[in-house]
Amino acid sequence: MNQDHIRVTKEAGESYSFAVGDEMRKSLITPWRLPLLPISLIRRIAKHRKKILEDGKINSLTDCLFIFDLEKMRLSDQKSFANQALNYSNNSIGVAIGEALIQTDYKHFIQTRKQLSIPPKDWNLMLETFLLGIVRSYRPEKIVFVGKYPYAGVMSVLRKCEPKQNFYWIHVRGEAGIVKQRSIKFNLTKEISFFTDQDTIVRNTIYFDYQPSKKLVNSLKKNGINIIRTIEHAEYISLKQSGYDFKGMLMKNQTLFLNSENEKDLGFIPDYLLRNLVTTAHEDNTEIIDAVTTYRKDVNGKNNSVMTVEAKLDLWFN
Repeated sequence: MNQDHIRVTKEAGESYSFAVGDEMRKSLITPWRLPLLPISLIRRIAKHRKKILEDGKINSLTDCLFIFDLEKMRLSDQKSFANQALNYSNNSIGVAIGEALIQTDYKHFIQTRKQLSIPPKDWNLMLETFLLGIVRSYRPEKIVFVGKYPYAGVMSVLRKCEPKQNFYWIHVRGEAGIVKQRSIKFNLTKEISFFTDQDTIVRNTIYFDYQPSKKLVNSLKKNGINIIRTIEHAEYISLKQSGYDFKGMLMKNQTLFLNSENEKDLGFIPDYLLRNLVTTAHEDNTEIIDAVTTYRKDVNGKNNSVMTVEAKLDLWFN
């Protein structure tokens, strides 16, 4: 069965054995039902199977469920990540463990063990029960834990849910060895700094993976466009070879000049990225590059922040 959202699967009340046992229990309590047990069992199993099939057709209500361990997130972490992560999509929701240091639209809160002053076992059971209820209610497509290390209650939720490939962990200053050990339970893991560190591109710069013509070099120089050798910092990128992360470049707000032969390697490009993609069927794209760079050369500022948290999450998930 294809699953488009995360489901709680290991529940006794949802199993065939429970349905059969419950029907037999009813017959023992009311002996007059015993002769009808074979028929009632068939009906109960058919009804149970129908319910499972109907549940399989239910669509997801939430794109992403973020579980934020605010006890382990500094003020700077919350400022640079929490609000932005919840803006990843229109129907992402956040569960906050602990006290928020900034105003953020978390949908649900749960107190930490220290705040409640209860034993770890009791608190983790409470956390597990709480999160399983959230999963059942919102039916998220992805679960993302944001914190130093996932709690036992979180890990218990993962063991009881499917599909396994929809679990993610964004770790906050965890020790590399422990992170590596616990990452096997998640589809992907990433340090929070990957999303919050500021990338930069340098304005009025261009990178070529080939030798541009002298005519183009002179024109660029005249317009104040500098040729650089670092592709990750170039505002404009002109490529003739394949094998690049084209979508990643576009999401960093870099402008790509490609020949039509490279289009087959682009894959799906969202509409909001097309403004930075320029393709041409001509081998010589001198005039196009010259026209675009001339038009944009007067943009103020030499540096620009690029690739937002939302864009990085989009790239990471996909």
